[in-house]
Amino acid sequence: MKGLISLTTAMFVVSVQASSIHLSPKGLDGRSVSDNRSPGTRARERLMNTLLEDYVKSVKPEPYDGSPLQVNMSLSLINLDSVDTKEMILETHSLVWMAWKDERLSWDPSDFHQVKMLHMPTDSIWIPDIDLFNNDGDAEKPMSDMIADVTSDGSVIYAPELHLKSLCETGREASEAARIARILGFREIVCKLKFGSWTYDATEIKLVTPTSQIDLSDFRRVSTDEFAVKHTSVEVDQETFKCCPNPYQIATFTIVLSNNPKYRYNTK
Repeated sequence: MKGLISLTTAMFVVSVQASSIHLSPKGLDGRSVSDNRSPGTRARERLMNTLLEDYVKSVKPEPYDGSPLQVNMSLSLINLDSVDTKEMILETHSLVWMAWKDERLSWDPSDFHQVKMLHMPTDSIWIPDIDLFNNDGDAEKPMSDMIADVTSDGSVIYAPELHLKSLCETGREASEAARIARILGFREIVCKLKFGSWTYDATEIKLVTPTSQIDLSDFRRVSTDEFAVKHTSVEVDQETFKCCPNPYQIATFTIVLSNNPKYRYNTK
């Protein structure tokens, strides 16, 4: 009787195990597709593991010719949140676009189910430490998850959505602009958002701004009724600090605000 029970139990276990097996083809990594993952998902998982296997994110990618790494920068203004005319602080909601090339993150799509683009968490790869130099003392934190888009040729695009608080101009240039505006019967404020790397000087990173103006195509609203955007400009220059022998590149995004009714709704 015990032998019969043992045989019956063994047959039941075998039956359950057999019913749980999917007779599907092997995946790209040689495993059974019993977890119902698609070929694209399996390819992306294998690709992610392959790219990061020996990757050291603290090391800056360097072009083969030894030239400075080119980082393209642009800024999209989404909201103009507030203008503090007493403290001269501008608060904006913006997208800061950055793009560069990291050869370590390149691959042949034919080896990975024709996957040509991968979303990668930025805490796994090298990201330039580009920051707003003239902030009001508070660090900018992304308003969404930090994800970078990486294409098969090693191109990386990172566009954090930031709430920025920048100190507006108070020097001679701004004073002259304000004086002329007052003569014409209205007020103008010049605010410059200056971005640069804290670590890498001009011999290591080259900042490039593909456009000469701030992108206003996604500009939704002005939260303050007193001012509107009159015009914008973008430029890159170099600045030398007492701490260091080599200059650092600075990308400056200028926003000129006016309370002139002519520019009240000029947001495009």
